[in-house]
Amino acid sequence: MKKTSKKLKKRNKRPKLTAAGQTDERTQWVRLLEHVSMFHMQMVKETQSPILGAKPSDDNMFHRASASAIEDCILLIEMLGEEGWFGNDEDLPQHKQGPAG
Repeated sequence: MKKTSKKLKKRNKRPKLTAAGQTDERTQWVRLLEHVSMFHMQMVKETQSPILGAKPSDDNMFHRASASAIEDCILLIEMLGEEGWFGNDEDLPQHKQGPAG
């Protein structure tokens, strides 16, 4: 049987998130997504053809689509937050007692 170190065991344990912790984590994810979107928009500018009216390259279209999809994800996360989807976990229907008990 292979022994694991105490540090590895501690690293694999994920702390239970509180509502404030979930908000902080969600904010960090949104910031990360914003940075990834900015990277793809920069790549759109770098892969754009210098010839006016030229057909966009496959790389250009990929980065443009990626940036657009990531921005849509950010907007969805923000809209769901405003609608109250990220409220307290006890309020979710899967955490309530059902008809079977």
